Amino acid sequence: MSSGQSGLLDQILLEDIARHCPQQFLAFHQCMSKPSPDANQCALEQYNLAGCIKKDVPAFQKIQGVCSGKLQAYEACLKMNGSDQKKCSQDLQSLRDCAFGSLDK
Repeated sequence: MSSGQSGLLDQILLEDIARHCPQQFLAFHQCMSKPSPDANQCALEQYNLAGCIKKDVPAFQKIQGVCSGKLQAYEACLKMNGSDQKKCSQDLQSLRDCAFGSLDK
């Protein structure tokens, strides 16, 4: 997948998230915009946003349905590697490829 496709996928998901979870999206964004935010400081906002995304965002639900195996593989990789995203870049790329393909249909 090219970086253009990756950016387009991110844009599609962000627009869907902002449309369906505006309050949670704004609260998380505002928390993360504070000077030197601590990830733990924004845990509640992140939890609320994630819950809304899983429940109310159609693009995410479609990706979750079509790409559940790739999503599980990426989550498993993150758990095994202490959330080190660099070690899971292949799993993430595979998930992104699947996700982009699912939104084309």
